[in-house]
Formats: sequence, structure tokens, C-alpha cells
Amino acid sequence: MIEAAVLQTAAEVSRAEERARRLGLARPPVRAKYWDNLLAIDALQGLEQQPVVDLGCRSGIILTWLHQRGFHHLAGCDLRAPWPPVRGSLRRGRLRDALAGAAMYGRHRSRMRRAPVEATGFPDAHFAAATSMSVIEHSVPLQPFFAETFRILRPGGLLVISTDYWPEAVATGGGQWNDRADIIFDRSGIHSILETARGAGFVTPAPLLEVTDPVVRWAGRAYTFAYLTFHKPGAASPG
Repeated sequence: MIEAAVLQTAAEVSRAEERARRLGLARPPVRAKYWDNLLAIDALQGLEQQPVVDLGCRSGIILTWLHQRGFHHLAGCDLRAPWPPVRGSLRRGRLRDALAGAAMYGRHRSRMRRAPVEATGFPDAHFAAATSMSVIEHSVPLQPFFAETFRILRPGGLLVISTDYWPEAVATGGGQWNDRADIIFDRSGIHSILETARGAGFVTPAPLLEVTDPVVRWAGRAYTFAYLTFHKPGAASPG
């Protein structure tokens, strides 16, 4: 399992896209998201029968992919109604992708809730794994986020996140999402993420932070994605 990575080149996105097509996975709303979401899918292999939650699930593709890969106990939360990107897929003429998202939601809707990622309301030590893909850069308070995730994970549980990243500071121009200002984490910001996660009790990876190619270009900004995994100490429970 890859524990930490930075998206280095556009070719990595193309390879991830091709692999996702071979697997029959729905298309993500943003093409570059093939890269980090496939890394997350790989990290969660073997947990198909275990409860898994996506924190900040609206508009993301990970729950749809997990459903397509045979995961049976999925949950999610978001500040907005936690629907998959069905309407966006329909606007793009992607009926198959919309149907895949609708099927996931129909199967798991009882475990979807409207709540902030730092105060989910899920039970203690319930999930074998949690994902949060391209969420924390929207000014999510890190200490409450990691404390909450640590609380809802079982001993031995896994947290997988991705976030916007560039080694030097990048001005975001006051952009925001869900009334939370956008951030592009720089090198010191990633170290702050790791330090905060350790303070919450997680075992953290060694970050790989060097990059030369700003693969992602969005709203006049150029940056890339960082991918990180965190482990809650302890032996994983069988069920």
C-alpha cells in the first residue's frame, strides 16, 4: 500500500484513468481525481465486508467506486445533503455514471447524513476505514477533524485523505466552498497536518513533498494533489 504520494505528472492521471476504465468505474467529476481515488481504492482492498465512511462525500466519487467494487457497508457525511454527483453526470450526458451514483445512494442512503466532518455523530470505534478526498483544504479545522476521525475508527483503522498541495504558498484569491475559505497547503502546511494527526493519536507516514509539475489548474491556480494515509494503533477487529 502506498502511504504517501504527490501527483507528479499528467501521465499519472492518464494511467489512472485508463486503469479505472478497465475496472469499469464511473468517471469522477474532475479528471485529475482518478489519481488519488484509485490510490484510496487500493488502500481499502480487503475491507469489502467492513464498514467504511467517506467524510465530505458530496460530489466525490469514492463511495460510488467502493460500491462498484463490492463494498457492502458504506456511510458518508457532508455539510450539504450527501448526494453523489448524479446531477453533474447527467449535465455532462454521462447516464452510466449517474446510474452508478444513484445505485450507490439507493443501497446505502440510510447511512448518509448531513453533518460536518469534524462532528459526524457516528458511533465510537465503528469504522474500519475512513476517506476524505479533497476536503480538508476547505478550511476544515484540523484538530477537531483528526480527533473525530480517530474517535469513529476502530483500533487498527485506516484514514485516507487527499488535499491540494504546492511546496510554496499559493494565493487562493478568497475562493471558498460551503462558506469555508479554500487553502492550498504548502510544505509547512503538510507538516502541520501530520503533526496534528500525531497529536490525535494517529501513526503518520513520511511525506514525499518534492514536485516540479503543477498538474492541477483550477480557477487560475496551479498546484497538485498530496495523498496521505494514517493508522489508528491497535489490532483490527474481525468484524
